[in-house]
Amino acid sequence: MKRLALVLAALGAGPAFAAGWPMYGHDIRQSRFNAAETAISRQTVGSLHQVWFLQTGGPVTATPSEVDGVVYVGSWDHSFYALDARTGAVKWKVALATPQGDSKFPGIQSSATVANRRVYFGDSCGYLHAYPASGAGAPPKAPAAMTVRNRGCASNGKEAPGFPVDLGGALPDPADGVNTDIFSSPMPFTPTAGPNKGRRMLYVGAASHQDSPCIHGALFALDALSGQIVWRFDTVPLSAIGGAVWSTPAIDAANNLVYVDTGDCVNNASSGLSESIIALDASCSGVSVDGSCPGLPPVTYPPNPLTPGNPAWGFQAHPNGELQDLDFGSSPNVITDAAGVPVLVGAGSKDGTYYAVTAGRGPGAGQLVWKTTTSVASAAGGFEGSTGFAAGAIFGTTFSGPGFETALDAFTGSLKWDAPDAASSLSPVGIVNGLVFAGENLGAFKARDLDSGLPLFVFDAGGPIASGPVIADGMVFVGVGVLPGSGEAEGVYAFAP
Repeated sequence: MKRLALVLAALGAGPAFAAGWPMYGHDIRQSRFNAAETAISRQTVGSLHQVWFLQTGGPVTATPSEVDGVVYVGSWDHSFYALDARTGAVKWKVALATPQGDSKFPGIQSSATVANRRVYFGDSCGYLHAYPASGAGAPPKAPAAMTVRNRGCASNGKEAPGFPVDLGGALPDPADGVNTDIFSSPMPFTPTAGPNKGRRMLYVGAASHQDSPCIHGALFALDALSGQIVWRFDTVPLSAIGGAVWSTPAIDAANNLVYVDTGDCVNNASSGLSESIIALDASCSGVSVDGSCPGLPPVTYPPNPLTPGNPAWGFQAHPNGELQDLDFGSSPNVITDAAGVPVLVGAGSKDGTYYAVTAGRGPGAGQLVWKTTTSVASAAGGFEGSTGFAAGAIFGTTFSGPGFETALDAFTGSLKWDAPDAASSLSPVGIVNGLVFAGENLGAFKARDLDSGLPLFVFDAGGPIASGPVIADGMVFVGVGVLPGSGEAEGVYAFAP
């Protein structure tokens, strides 16, 4: 207790929550890099130690978000938690029922986004939720009884007006609803041009429960305040299946674009815009749902030429007909030059290759600039945990290796380092002050020197880590657990120097 008191006193003497992490990839570009964080560095990482651990009733594979001293995260135990960042005390929580996801991915895998004084997250019943970030919508301030909705999906408390939204029920085939899971995390953005210029929006993907059975993948654009679905981009035609969006989109604000990557349907030939990186106009794409996008041309799919502007472009890593289950599951990164101008957008595939294509619009956009293979292809990955961009490099982990954790030059793809001590991983990375954090499937949680890849901090978490590290406001947060009932640790860790 004395040591904890000293830690809290030291934290209290620092800046008051000036370096948060409000969404899955830290920012809309999906950099996974917190440039505002100053307390965690090469100089202090050696003194990191566990400050608290919250044990949950199931794995935590979502990446925590931290804003104003509150950590927000969901668990497979059907609960969504708001925690005191410094002590781990539960400030408030709400409960969900996800019967259609419970046999494979119960509860919550989607990471939370804090925006508009709300916290948004998806669930394995195909719903997108939004609660007041203050806790005003959680028991005991709001009803503890469950409100049951379509397909037996349910939640308690009182959500923001217009929420939750049944995204599964809004897919083109009504039969898809019962098989929809929202692994994707909502991405906030206000379009800078087009019919929805100035409208606060959210972008979030829809996928199936581990391809069993597959749905028609899609990216939804919603009004962040009302919950109204604005438009939906179907990644495959209605005559096909697959094209799941189980990653989180990235935003190119300079070009008013949303970048999204897609999966496929295992044991079915890939079709449409499966296994692709796609650029979509942030204001209007796909099919208009609320009528605010009149005159959209119909979407066309490979092998035919794409309809100009809908999508803006699509890059396919593999031609249609591929059967190997080579999804993009790692979220895209917007790669910027020294002036902050987007020049490339890249993503890692389960084929073990990171692809970087030209960002933006116009001639040459979406064309392959470089690709680098660091791992063998496998159904489990290749790249699964999301990569990060900082200091002119791409940092990432893979499931199958032999390059289990690597750094690549972001503009050429050349290998900067390959960590020899790294092991199989599903973990996204977190980057700060010359450090790269990531977890491993054998339970090690590590911080590496950004320039050399050498480990500077190692902690045994007691279970596999598929959650992304969050380095914010002088602390480090990460979830643990992947296999329910295995005796592994399940919950959320917090560390501080």
